[in-house]
Amino acid sequence: MLFRGALKGLALLQLFLLPCVLDIIIPEALAQESQAPIQIVHSAPDLRLVETRQAWLPISVELRNTTDVNLTIRLVGSRDGRLLDLAFPKGALNANDNPRYEVEIPMPSAGMSYQFIVHRPDNTLVTSERFTIQRPCIQNFRTTVPEGSPDLEFKQKVGSLVSEVRLLEREISQLDAAHKALDELKRNIPEQ
Repeated sequence: MLFRGALKGLALLQLFLLPCVLDIIIPEALAQESQAPIQIVHSAPDLRLVETRQAWLPISVELRNTTDVNLTIRLVGSRDGRLLDLAFPKGALNANDNPRYEVEIPMPSAGMSYQFIVHRPDNTLVTSERFTIQRPCIQNFRTTVPEGSPDLEFKQKVGSLVSEVRLLEREISQLDAAHKALDELKRNIPEQ
């Protein structure tokens, strides 16, 4: 009887101590390897659903298998044939406790191709697939006036002015984006 009681006590002791011993025996490197790799989740915006005169395009990305909101994430690609490389501000956890990072970029006039790069703390990189968005039609503001038109010179001048106005609008939106990015940098740089 005493022997059975001792065996039960030993069995209970093993149940409580065994998980503790296993935690100590598993090397830290193996525990990290068993962690799933970071996944990048993003849905490319559909430019057909975006208003034509909208100046900013919101881009968001969600990370899975991590809760770190301080990772460095970059968006790298090209917008309307120009290089685009920008870093996201600090992220925030969403309702599912996944980090969500958001940024606004100037609306592309024609199209954009990009991907995300996540810089992990161990100096490794995680890259996403390449995303491409394109407007269903590209705005073209060139005008043609028939040669025999009585007010040919006037119509050509008006067409030229309309084209220049559209180009200036695009440049203004790009300057606004640069100004916004500089303001964001200024807020993140500590004053001395």
